Amino acid sequence: MKQEVEKTVCKIIVMANQKGGVAKTSSTRNLAYSLAEMGQRVLAVDFDPQTNLTISFGIAPATVKESTASLMMKMLMDEALPDKDSYILNIGRVDLIPSKKALTVAEVNMLIERQDDCLDKLLSPLRCDYDYILVDTGPSLGSLTINAFTAADGIMIPFDAELFALVGLKELTDTISKIKQNLNPKVEITGIFFTKCSKRTTLYREISEQVHAAFGHLHIFESRIPATVKVGSANSKGLSVMELDAKNEAAIAYMNLAKEVLANA
Repeated sequence: MKQEVEKTVCKIIVMANQKGGVAKTSSTRNLAYSLAEMGQRVLAVDFDPQTNLTISFGIAPATVKESTASLMMKMLMDEALPDKDSYILNIGRVDLIPSKKALTVAEVNMLIERQDDCLDKLLSPLRCDYDYILVDTGPSLGSLTINAFTAADGIMIPFDAELFALVGLKELTDTISKIKQNLNPKVEITGIFFTKCSKRTTLYREISEQVHAAFGHLHIFESRIPATVKVGSANSKGLSVMELDAKNEAAIAYMNLAKEVLANA
């Protein structure tokens, strides 16, 4: 008797924090690569008008014909979407839907039209093609981020141990709770993970203790992403940090984070 193979369920994970400079984009880029290295089918989605994720894959936004900006506008205007091969770029083992700065125009229209499910409608038909869809968001809790939360199964929160960062973390978790109540009952916080860590500093240790005390009810990943210039250098070259230097401590940390994501799936 032939054994049935269990179908893999795709997970849409949004990388979010309304505080800028916490390595959302770098984490999306490197987690996508790490998961793909582990045999997962991965789609990365740039849902930020700053287009940093697109650039980190070595793609110049000006050269892109279709993007999250044009796709969102088509959806808002009830136009048919183009074939997915025209907007999904194959970059090594990871696929990408790029962004353009015009996504800000779509954001305004989403707000006016009160459309919170555009991204969900775009990504839902793609679930059958991937194990993980990772969405990079901008440093705000505006219409784009709300759309991302509405599409998400899980939200990963990158957190750097800086003064006042805890205040923003409370605001973010409160917003996610409201999304769960009103727009997306399936969404959960996948976990919080520390970035740009300088483990020897007193501030890092103090903030780490405060996060565990205040948010210990949430999953806090054991993997800590260290502060290193290698991550930024890799981004500028259109590479993951693993491709630039697989032995770098950040490369190892992101691979470990991917293992934790898979273990907690």
